[in-house]
Amino acid sequence: MAPPAPWPLQTRLELAAQPTAPGVARGHVRAVAHEWGLADLADTAALLTSELVTNGLQAAQRLPASANLATVPVVRLWIASDGTCLVIHVWDASDQMPVLKDVAADEENGRGLMLVAALGKDWGCYRTAEGGKATWVMITAADP
Repeated sequence: MAPPAPWPLQTRLELAAQPTAPGVARGHVRAVAHEWGLADLADTAALLTSELVTNGLQAAQRLPASANLATVPVVRLWIASDGTCLVIHVWDASDQMPVLKDVAADEENGRGLMLVAALGKDWGCYRTAEGGKATWVMITAADP
């Protein structure tokens, strides 16, 4: 049996691990969803991208400081689609895997992965050969 064809629609974006990264990533994924004819997924994709990039940004900020001051930590966004669904991957240099937590109603943070799990069809995380990890979520249009 032949391996499946790669998803025909793909885009990548590397961002400095700065506070502006989630907003830039949201705008990119929203524009790409519209460009690919998946406007019905744009808002959910933007929200989940923002959550994953924010988690990646926080993970990058916890890394030990580099002796090379010219080195800025990055997060990488990769979006792929088969024309029906979107898969959003966010890479950061930390090997620490994300944990879905129970969050008390009065806590201000910690709900990102709960949103990813609730709004995504599937999600997960894997370590990459280059080091670090990628967290991903698949979203599809709601069933009619």
